[in-house]
Amino acid sequence: MEPDKIQKASERGFSMRIILTVGHSILKSGNCTSADGRAYGGILEYAYNKTIVERIAAYLRSVGHTVDVLVCPELRFGKSTDEKNYKISRVNNGGYDMVAELHLNASKFHNSQGCEVLYVTPAGQEIALRIQQQLATVFNDRGIQHRSNLYMLTQTKPVSVMIEIFFCDNPADCRIAEKHDVALLIAQGIHGHAIQPNANGQGVGFMYRVQTGAFAVKANAESLMKQLKDRGFSAFVTSVDLGQIIYRVQIGAFTVKANAEKLRENLHTAGFDAVIVIT
Repeated sequence: MEPDKIQKASERGFSMRIILTVGHSILKSGNCTSADGRAYGGILEYAYNKTIVERIAAYLRSVGHTVDVLVCPELRFGKSTDEKNYKISRVNNGGYDMVAELHLNASKFHNSQGCEVLYVTPAGQEIALRIQQQLATVFNDRGIQHRSNLYMLTQTKPVSVMIEIFFCDNPADCRIAEKHDVALLIAQGIHGHAIQPNANGQGVGFMYRVQTGAFAVKANAESLMKQLKDRGFSAFVTSVDLGQIIYRVQIGAFTVKANAEKLRENLHTAGFDAVIVIT
């Protein structure tokens, strides 16, 4: 599908071949290359986007699009610039119609708010505007921005957009994100039409899992699992291949997000860090 036909295809209900990418990675050193708002009452950019990317993909697949998800392998790269070569070759050789990369914003004084979508081509502008209009129903509208200095916009063959969903170092923005189905808003912007969740309002077959840690060393995951079990939590270890095997410590799987949120709060009260991941 030619880039200048993306908008018309979406309007007429044609399916697209889409790749969703998560910005940033975790380097060999263990450092994350993304913005980190946790010191200011916010969240870690990279971790949040990993939790919603599969949900966006599932919404888009539910209306007929073919969607791949690309996350950089963790603990493989020595420097942040290695992310570029890993992503660009896969995006450009996959026969995709469009690529959307997920980011969260951050500001010098940690008091900025709102959403913005970046683009470089006219076709990208059309998609950016649709996504922006959706996100601006809940976040402050910062508008779409033409940017010609970002490799995911200028060096990719498919039509491309970069989505700065909200400010990860602004607690107010983070609270808004918790209250709304941000993944659905983004998916509707890409699709160009409303997407209906299933009858119980929980999306399209998602499970909400509470995760307390992720480790490259299995013994470390098992140690945390034992600590949780000693405190009465039914923890278990799962693994995922992200370029290397990562061992994740999880508790529970829920179809209702509120139940997962309650468990997460119980874990926080017990002194454990926990996040909700969607699968």
